[in-house]
Amino acid sequence: MKKGILVALVVLGLVMGICLSGLAGASIPPVTVVPRVTVQSGGSLSIVSGTSGELNLMEFGTVAPGSTTLMTLTLGVNANDVWTLRVSKDRDLKDDASGQTIPSASFTYTSNGPEGPTYITADTAFGSSGTPSNVASSSSAAGGCNVDVFYKLIVPAGQLKGYYTAPYHTYTLIVG
Repeated sequence: MKKGILVALVVLGLVMGICLSGLAGASIPPVTVVPRVTVQSGGSLSIVSGTSGELNLMEFGTVAPGSTTLMTLTLGVNANDVWTLRVSKDRDLKDDASGQTIPSASFTYTSNGPEGPTYITADTAFGSSGTPSNVASSSSAAGGCNVDVFYKLIVPAGQLKGYYTAPYHTYTLIVG
């Protein structure tokens, strides 16, 4: 029995010694992680100013025949690669009551913005659906680039009175 107690004390002493020496809490090798992500080409397009309301209405107001009216639409472009901003229209300015239209050549745009992108500097008719027109393009990424689109409306002198609309002008940002 004395031998059993002695063996138990020796084992207990060894266990205590191991615990106190730190060997019981033996060091476990660390685990490492390598984060990796693939970022796709992408961007965002927003209207900064120039329209109002839920429909993003660009209101020219009452315009006299034979006059020219200018309006500015500012679009915010963010892109992480080369990009092109395009516009297309569903139709010309039309008075639905009379069926009269204002010719495409009388409703044009130019564009401008910060240094870097290429802009449209000559009066250009809005591209029809399926054949969009470029507004601006860049060979590099852009963060917070505001592109101004200058609408120019020349109401022909003989244009019949009416309420003319052109739903919709659709702007598309192509990245990559």
